[in-house]
Amino acid sequence: MITIPLIKKIAELFLILFATAALVKTGVFRADYSKVLSRISLYFVTPCVVFNSFQKELTPEVQQGLLTAVGLAVVFQLVFFLVAAILRRVWKATEVERASIVFTNAGNLVIPLVAYVLGQDWVIYVSAYILVFNVMFWTIGVRMFDSESAFSLKKVLLNPNILAVLFGLLLLFTGISLPEPVAIAFSDVAGMIGPLSMMITGMVVGSMKFRDMFANRRIFGVLFFRMILCSGLAVLLAAVTGLAGSNALGKAIVMIPLLSAIAPSASNINQVAILYNRDAPYASAINVLTTLSCIVTIPLWMWLFDVFVGG
Repeated sequence: MITIPLIKKIAELFLILFATAALVKTGVFRADYSKVLSRISLYFVTPCVVFNSFQKELTPEVQQGLLTAVGLAVVFQLVFFLVAAILRRVWKATEVERASIVFTNAGNLVIPLVAYVLGQDWVIYVSAYILVFNVMFWTIGVRMFDSESAFSLKKVLLNPNILAVLFGLLLLFTGISLPEPVAIAFSDVAGMIGPLSMMITGMVVGSMKFRDMFANRRIFGVLFFRMILCSGLAVLLAAVTGLAGSNALGKAIVMIPLLSAIAPSASNINQVAILYNRDAPYASAINVLTTLSCIVTIPLWMWLFDVFVGG
């Protein structure tokens, strides 16, 4: 049963979040520190995590697991895009709302959860989801905010997270191993991802007044569509595919992209909303509220997945 260790790790991460928020409230930290830490997380720590996850032997089992994780990631993302497209018509969902429903915080939150609950060797399957996420976010996702600019393949390929996946795959398929000091350096930086991501969110929480998070009442709709509707669809799809019972490792492999699919709204959305002047405070409020809600929703959905697939 994965639910208990999952709850323990989520509780540990949120202690860091609340402690950081308290330090902001008391003036020890400033809220704008989060901008610098976000850049460090997005362009340095996360790529190290992704790259480090590919430092393993490519066995037939790993290859099959990667294909399964990528396939599920694509399916989940397409379903979320469909939900967002429907909501654009029937609920008049804005760019921020649609992006918050489609894209999840797969890297910052799920990587430390998987590393803790299953072990570092399983992070490679989170990277498979992150690959799909980054391609879709930096193409379709960004165009939600900037529909006038032409698509730039160069920008996508030069994104540090995409480069980390590409070079990681290169080493994985060639069997090349990094020198030990380099490998240790990557591993040490990668270990920062959980606490750092919670500190960043904690700074945002600490800078906001509680009532400000609910200034736009539509936030409850976004919370429902992201954490309940889309997450429920992901659990249902993961269960009905039968992939969890395909082999001895099937359940764990399916669970990893599923965890990524039921995670809170992506923190990247805040940064893009700032860049394109698309209601960044609302985007931040969505990120904070969905992140806080996952204390309950993630263990609940994973328990239901356990019930559906057995074992």
